[in-house]
Amino acid sequence: MEQIFLEARPVRKLWIRRKAVSTMIGGIIVLGLFLTALVTMFLLIQQNDSYQSTVNKMMQADADRFSENLRPLPPALAKGEDFSFACGSQTCNNYTMSLTNLGIGLQIARIYINSSKSGCTSLCILDPSDPATPLRFRAEDRFLNPGESRNITLWLPGDSPNIILPDDRYGANTITIATTRGRIFTFQWPLPPPGPPGGISAGGPGGTGIYIGPLVITYQRALIAYTTNSSGKIQLPIGGTNGYWSIPPPRLVIYIKIQTDVGTPNDVYLTSQTVFQVAPFNSPGSLTAFFLVAPISLDLCEEFAEKDPTIICDPLYGYWDGGNNGDPNALVAYQPCNLPGITTPGTYNSDDYNDQNCQHRYLIPKPTPEQLLYGERGNPVIVAFAATTAGGNTAQTGVAGLNPGESVTSFLGITYVYNDEVSGTGAYTYAVTLPFIAFCINNPPNNPAMCQG
Repeated sequence: MEQIFLEARPVRKLWIRRKAVSTMIGGIIVLGLFLTALVTMFLLIQQNDSYQSTVNKMMQADADRFSENLRPLPPALAKGEDFSFACGSQTCNNYTMSLTNLGIGLQIARIYINSSKSGCTSLCILDPSDPATPLRFRAEDRFLNPGESRNITLWLPGDSPNIILPDDRYGANTITIATTRGRIFTFQWPLPPPGPPGGISAGGPGGTGIYIGPLVITYQRALIAYTTNSSGKIQLPIGGTNGYWSIPPPRLVIYIKIQTDVGTPNDVYLTSQTVFQVAPFNSPGSLTAFFLVAPISLDLCEEFAEKDPTIICDPLYGYWDGGNNGDPNALVAYQPCNLPGITTPGTYNSDDYNDQNCQHRYLIPKPTPEQLLYGERGNPVIVAFAATTAGGNTAQTGVAGLNPGESVTSFLGITYVYNDEVSGTGAYTYAVTLPFIAFCINNPPNNPAMCQG
């Protein structure tokens, strides 16, 4: 028995050693797992930091991009100095584009010009360049600091249609500017005229405008005037009771100021059917007509210009020495005129209406190039009404159905020859009748007992 006990002791020692080895291996495995988890955690943290850093950079880039604010300055696009000059082996036309930077500093990468009518109709793409090169813009102009305004010099091939000629203004030019941050700025040229607060269409200083196709009439006190005798003394309507415009009874010559709207592509000619009609409030069906008479004389126009500096006495508009001098007893008729191509409407140009066989027409001029650049209307023209019939020279002598102390309303029927350049088939004759102004007719015109509302 004793011998057996002594043989069992070495077996127990071996078992203890094996258990210790197993415990050590388990610890190593646990330590390995811990280290693996720790390394993985560090890698995830590092990747997350890298991701957040990239996100922050992208957010900052977006913030910078949306902080850019590039605006055109009037006139936005104009001829530059030394307009046409040698440009390598070609001839370049030099333009300047006026911009202001209301945001952070930026760099222009590319400019696109797309014209709907002529010029860059197939899209002109301009990259920066030095020296002057066709279809490029000056490289040194591409940087704009915050708050800086700059003229960007553009070079277009000399054999390309001129994109800023007056004849091209009816088609819109889209100017698109791309910056190095990827921001896109686009504006139309010519610049649209700024509107008044609230979006109400304004007719210019002093009143609201009514728009008749290419024509504009501005409601203001200087809109209408009259003369009563051979002295030709121009008078504006007198404000009577309740603010009515008050004029004496016929016989008289009535004058209305008319001009073309912004962007009108061609001149407008008035025909002899154009009429100013008056109807008493208590008898609206009783119309009294004052038809168009010949344009006024240059001397009478000068008197209008002294009262209204917007009036320009240009003979091209119809003013002439043999025209009406303001005397309703000695009217010069506005004779009807045959329209070229009338058997095929639209085949003639509006200028054909004013030739040697059809002289002294009322021409309402299109805006000049300077007016176009600044979004202005054409020069106003004084139009005279007095005759009882179209093309006649007998002055109107009374208002049908008018009782003493009553007021009248009026209508303006305008017939005109005009080429809108949309149909591409030339000029047409258009006609429109408009509710016009309310006033009273009494003698004397400032009689406070008259013009009761």
